[in-house]
Amino acid sequence: MAVLAESARHIFSVLRRRWMIFAAVFIFVVAGVTIFTLRQTPLYTATANLVVNSRVLNVADKSNEVVPGPGSSDEAVPTEIEIMRSDAVAKRTATVLYAKRLPGFAQSIEGKSPSEAKDAITRSIKSHLDVTRSGTSNVVNVQFESPDPETARETADEIARQYLATKFSTRKNAADVAGGGLGSEIARLGEEVEQAEAQVSRYKQDNNLLSTQGVTLTEQELSTYKQQEASARATLAEEQARLNTARAQLASGSSGDDVGEALGSGVISGLRAQRAQQSARLAQLLSRYKSDYPEVVQAQSQLDDIDREIRTEILRVMSNLQARVQVASDRAGAASSIVAGATTTLKRNGASGVQLNELERKAAALNSNYTAMLGRQSAIATQTLITDEDARIFSPATLPLSPSHPNKPMNIIVGIILGFVLACIVVWLLQIFDRGIINSVEVESRLGLQHLANIPSVASIARRDERQLSPQEFVTRRPMSMMTEALRSLRLLVSEGSPTVVGITSSRPNEGKSTLAISLARIAVMSGVRTLLIDGDIRKPSVANMLGLKPEFGLTDVLSQDATFEQALIIDDATGLAVLPTLVRRYTPDTILSGPAMANLLADARKVFGLIIIDTAPALATVDARILLQQADHVVMAVQWNRTLIPVIQSALKKMSALNIEPDGVVLTQVNMKALATYGRGDIDYNYRDYASYYQN
Repeated sequence: MAVLAESARHIFSVLRRRWMIFAAVFIFVVAGVTIFTLRQTPLYTATANLVVNSRVLNVADKSNEVVPGPGSSDEAVPTEIEIMRSDAVAKRTATVLYAKRLPGFAQSIEGKSPSEAKDAITRSIKSHLDVTRSGTSNVVNVQFESPDPETARETADEIARQYLATKFSTRKNAADVAGGGLGSEIARLGEEVEQAEAQVSRYKQDNNLLSTQGVTLTEQELSTYKQQEASARATLAEEQARLNTARAQLASGSSGDDVGEALGSGVISGLRAQRAQQSARLAQLLSRYKSDYPEVVQAQSQLDDIDREIRTEILRVMSNLQARVQVASDRAGAASSIVAGATTTLKRNGASGVQLNELERKAAALNSNYTAMLGRQSAIATQTLITDEDARIFSPATLPLSPSHPNKPMNIIVGIILGFVLACIVVWLLQIFDRGIINSVEVESRLGLQHLANIPSVASIARRDERQLSPQEFVTRRPMSMMTEALRSLRLLVSEGSPTVVGITSSRPNEGKSTLAISLARIAVMSGVRTLLIDGDIRKPSVANMLGLKPEFGLTDVLSQDATFEQALIIDDATGLAVLPTLVRRYTPDTILSGPAMANLLADARKVFGLIIIDTAPALATVDARILLQQADHVVMAVQWNRTLIPVIQSALKKMSALNIEPDGVVLTQVNMKALATYGRGDIDYNYRDYASYYQN
C-alpha cells in the first residue's frame, strides 16, 4: 500500500507540474473533436427488420422433400446477409430509387446519364448500408444512412423488398430450369411406361394370362371348379348315405314305413292316413260282424289295396334314391374331370407367369418413376410461391426523426476520453524525455554530487511590484529573502574562514552561473567579507554589463601586463564589491590563464580579499574554463532547474574529472519555488511554505 500511495503521489505531482501541457493537449483534442462533430453532415438511419430462413431448391436428392425445412446451420443467416449486401440487390434497388428521384441521392446523380446515375446510387447504397444479425436469431436488421430521413426510410425498405424479389427471381429461374429438365425426362418415361404396359397386355393375351384383380382367369376357373367338385362329392356322399340307410332298413325287415325319404313323402303320408281310417273302420266292423261278412271283407280288401299302394310308393322312393345317387356320382366325376383339366392348364401357364412377372415389375418400376417425376414437377412449379416462408419483412422502416450521426454527446464523451488519454501520453512522453534536474534527491542520486542550495527565481518569491528586478538587485533590496538566505548558506559551505578561491561554472550557457557569482559575491560583501569577483569568461564576459560597469581594463590586460591590478579593479557602488572585469582581447588563452601571471594574481588577491569568486565560462564549452577551475579551492556547478539535461551535465563533469577537477556540489538556479512545493517531492525545500514566514520576500 505504501508503494502504491507513493506511486500515486508521484503521478499526481507530475500532472501538477505539467498541468499546462496536459490542459493544452486536453483542450486541443476536445475542441478538435467538437469542431469536427459540429461540421459533420447529420445522417439519419432507418432500419427495416426481416426474418430470414435459408431454404434450398432440391432437385437432385430424390429421397428428400423438394422444399426442405428452415435451415438450422449457423452459416444460413450470414449467407442471407451477404445476399442483401450483394451487387444484385444494390443494382435492383438503385434502379427503383432512380425513378423516385429521392433528395438524398440528388447530389450523386446530378449531371449524369441514367446508367452513370444508377451506378452512383449503387455505390452510395453499398457504402451506407449496414446489415446485421440480432444475436443468434434469424432476425436481420437492414440499416441505411442518408442526409435525408425520407431517403433513408425508402432505401431501407426498398433493399428489403429487392432482397425478397431477388430470392423470388432466383428460385423461379431455378424452378424453371429444373422444370424444363424434368419435362423432357417425364416425356421419355411416359413413352417407356406405355410401351412396357402394352408389352404386358400382349403377353397376357398371347399366353392366356388375362386376370382381374391380380388373379388369372385360369386360377379363377380352377377355384370355381374345385368348389363345384367339392359340392358334387358332398352331395354324392349324402345321397349314397340316404340310399344305404334305406336299403339297410328294408334288409332288416322294415316295411319301408320308417325309411327317411318315405317319412317325408306326402303321398305315403296320405296313404297312411287312409289306412288308419280304414283300419279303424275294419276294427269296428269286426267288432260287430264276422270276418266273412261282406262289409268286413270289403273293408279288408280296401285296406290291402292301401297297403299295396304304400309299398309301391316306397319302391318308387327307393328307385328315386338310386337315381339321385347316380346323378350325384356323374356330377362329381364331371367336376373332377374339369378340375384336372384346369390344373393341367395352370401348370402349363406357370412358366409363362415368370416372364409375365418380370414384365409387370419393369412396367411397375417405370410407372413409379413416372409418377414421382410428375409429382416433383408439380412441387417445383409451386415452389416459387413460398418466398414469404423463406423471408419476410415483419417491421418496415419508420421515418427517423433525429439524426443518428454524428452522435454529439457520444462524440464529446469520446473526445474527452481521447483528450485525457492523449494528454496523459504527452505528459508521460515528456516525463520520459525530460532529463532535467528537479530536486536535490536527483542531484545526489543521478549526478553523484552534493546538493548545495536552491537559488529561487525572483518571479516565484517576489512581490508583484518587484518581479521585474534582476536577481543581483533583489538580493540587495531584500536582504532577508529566501534567495539571500540560500546564498548565505552556500557561502558558508564554500568558505573555509581563510582566503578562499571559489570557481563557479556550468555545463552550458544561460544557466545562471554569472548571476549566481554576482549574487554570492554581493551577499559575502554584505556579510562583511572582503570579496573579489573575477569575470573569468574571457570569451563572452558579462559581469560588468550585468552590474552596469564600464571598465577600461580587464583580466587579460592585467595578465598580459598591459595594465596593473589596481587600474583594472572596479568597485560596485551598490555594495562595495571589488570586481575584476574582462574585456574581449586578442590573446592566447592557454598562455594567459595557465601561466605564472594568473597564479601570481590569485596569490596577491589572497593577501587582500577573504573570498575570491571566479565566474568561468561553461566547462563543457571551453578549455580555459577548466584551466581556471584547476586553480580554485572550491568548484560550484550551477545547473538550471528543470532545464539542463543530465547527459549535458554528465559530459561537463567527465571533462572536468579528466583534469582532476571535482566540484564541491551543485547549485540549482532559477528554481520555481511554487512549482517545487507542488511537485518537487523529496527536495529539501519541498515544504518551504512551512517556514516561508521567516523570510521577508
